[in-house]
Amino acid sequence: MKLNKQLNFFIKKKINSSFIKNYINSICKKSLKIFNEKIISFSKEKNFISSIIKYDYSFPRKENIDWKILKKYLIDKNGIYLFFLNGFYLSNFLEKKNKFIFSINEILLKKKSNSTIENFFGKTISNNDIFNSLNFLFSKDGAYIFIPDKICLKKTIYIINLYKIKNDFSILNTRNLIILGKKSQAKIVEFHESLTNKIFFSNYITEIYNKKESNIEYIKLYTNIAYSYLRNKTYITQKKKSICTLNNFSFEGKFLNENINFFSCGKKSKSYFNGLAILKKKSIHQYVKINSLIDHLFSNCESYQLTKSILDGTSKGSFNGKIRIHKKANNIIAFQKNNNILLNKNSYVYSNPELEIFANNVKCSHGSTLGTLEKNKIFYLCTRGIEKKIAKSILILLYAKKILKNINIPKIKLFLSKKILNILNLKNVF
Repeated sequence: MKLNKQLNFFIKKKINSSFIKNYINSICKKSLKIFNEKIISFSKEKNFISSIIKYDYSFPRKENIDWKILKKYLIDKNGIYLFFLNGFYLSNFLEKKNKFIFSINEILLKKKSNSTIENFFGKTISNNDIFNSLNFLFSKDGAYIFIPDKICLKKTIYIINLYKIKNDFSILNTRNLIILGKKSQAKIVEFHESLTNKIFFSNYITEIYNKKESNIEYIKLYTNIAYSYLRNKTYITQKKKSICTLNNFSFEGKFLNENINFFSCGKKSKSYFNGLAILKKKSIHQYVKINSLIDHLFSNCESYQLTKSILDGTSKGSFNGKIRIHKKANNIIAFQKNNNILLNKNSYVYSNPELEIFANNVKCSHGSTLGTLEKNKIFYLCTRGIEKKIAKSILILLYAKKILKNINIPKIKLFLSKKILNILNLKNVF
């Protein structure tokens, strides 16, 4: 069944369901209206959106999975885990319930009204985006994390997204809501991995709210998704004196579209965004696209961006980064840098760092670099008895090391180091 027909059939069933709250109902109705308007406007044009709408998709159902498979994702024995398979929450595998962490569906199924959902859910998302509307309508579940005021959560939270797709051209929609109370702290790792080689499209959205003086470290990991199309959109709203650090690691992806949006909505907030993409598979065409926006709305704030990519084979990379400083937002410090290394003549990268400044008293810079591995350094290592292949891999490792330094979760830093060594065939060297 085509997507637009699936949509009309499914939404009638969902909107009429008695357990869905009035607020969610209203969002679904608005999203349906927007989606239908877009369909009418795009149906007259031959473009990417119109082809998506007219395509036959499968919607994965809830599947079972062996506990032995999940065990290998328990990187940290002391961690708090939320497992999702094809976008469905696996409640059976969370033995010890945490009072701060649920799935979105668990909150929606409660009979009592939830002010948190009504005050935060979907508030930062652009209603003009057809994919956002699609996510509102078809999302089955997602992570719901609420850290109360003055709570410093020492344990790391892991959101494990596994994809066990049976049919090609399946479509998934997942939505997370994360709220940090005043003066609270949390560390969260979002993990994506496919267990099959089926082609699917994941439309993934995360909303993060940093209240006054809160601190969050958020890490995204993408592995073994060489045949997958992922559109991951993250919205971060920061209040006064809050700190948000977002680290993004992409090791595979048929088409990985990462969209990061920071909204600095309070004085003295700090935003950090670091990204690393290593695409080494020569047999598969891969593409990683990063769009970032840091929107400074208040004075005395800071933001720092550093993204790096290493591209081999026919892989492609794209970076579109924008720092926007509004008229009354003075004393802003903002830096943005995108570095890229091409290992093959057939690899390609597009870089567009951008500043949009409407205030006078600011300190900003942006830049981009593109090149290959330095022959002098390769030659130097070879003169020390190191094989040329290994020498190149060592230089790539050193290039990626600066991003790894920003990780403050020891277990994840070790996991990433091993993963990179494995990709670069350096596992037995060190």
